[in-house]
Amino acid sequence: MSQPADAPLPHPHADAHKPSDALPPAEPDAKQPPPEVIFKGPVSLWMGWQALFGAACAALAGLAILIYGLLLTPGTLKSVCVVAGGALLAAGSLMLPYLVWSIRCLRYTITTRLIEREKGLLFKRVDSLDLGRVKDVELTQSIVQRILKVGTIEIYSSDKTDPEMRIECIPHPRPVYEKLRDAVISLAQRRGIIPMDR
Repeated sequence: MSQPADAPLPHPHADAHKPSDALPPAEPDAKQPPPEVIFKGPVSLWMGWQALFGAACAALAGLAILIYGLLLTPGTLKSVCVVAGGALLAAGSLMLPYLVWSIRCLRYTITTRLIEREKGLLFKRVDSLDLGRVKDVELTQSIVQRILKVGTIEIYSSDKTDPEMRIECIPHPRPVYEKLRDAVISLAQRRGIIPMDR
């Protein structure tokens, strides 16, 4: 059927501004909550108690030998005791702050998204593990560790470079372990991942 001669012609872009009936309106993406910090900080100094104890014993032994050498009458033995005691005292005294500093430089940041590990004295190295790769989380505590309120969290993942991560001597480990375990389960459920056996 022909249109009247004086009827206005449709605008060529008139339908471009009309919403399409074929496509449903886009729904806004559900915003994920920001990651919750489970743990952040260095591990306990009990991690290196054996090395710290050895350095302290070396410093005390060097001090004792040095004092003994100073009390001796001048001679070869006196010189040997003074030199050996002074060297042992200096080595133990320098080793103690080095060990404390190195342990304090090992820091972890555990959130509901990833685990970040930072280590190194002069040159920092930071690596991270996505919780989506984690397959299992375990907490181990010896009797001494339970008394000292520290523990080791063992993390097993599908990461090729570091499939087993050990967070040793973490203070108050039970709440950290429970929150980390729940975060791994929750993230796996949201992503539809079926846990695998180690």
